[in-house]
Amino acid sequence: MTPDVSILRAMARLRKALEKRMRMDDRAEELTAREGGRPIRSGTLAAYDTLALSRKLRPMLEYDGRGWRALADEIGVTSPDLSRVMAGQDIAAGKIFAICDWAGLDARSFYRPPLGAPLPRKHPRRALRARAMFHGKSTETGISTNA
Repeated sequence: MTPDVSILRAMARLRKALEKRMRMDDRAEELTAREGGRPIRSGTLAAYDTLALSRKLRPMLEYDGRGWRALADEIGVTSPDLSRVMAGQDIAAGKIFAICDWAGLDARSFYRPPLGAPLPRKHPRRALRARAMFHGKSTETGISTNA
């Protein structure tokens, strides 16, 4: 029985993507050891770690086998945006979310808060009561509520 050619092609693409990913991981470990474990971009502003996103995304895109333009159309971003992410450059947060949704990744896991930022709130702030926001007299009763 002869194996299906499409299966052999898919397996070759997968093997190539995995080998490339392993080389990239080895390179990332080497850079981390050399730089003393500093973050990729040091800054005071909030950002997304697009380099880490590209490392997760690259094997998926290569395994798919279609061109980046076709994948970008399916994702809902432009091909230059997809190219920027794959190069580790910053793009808009909405586009990061679209790419992560397509790939089944959590966009929040790639978020880097600004330096010195307080911890995120566990509960949203409570809305002010409507009575506290009204100033003046009632038009129906003529009674002031700020008494």
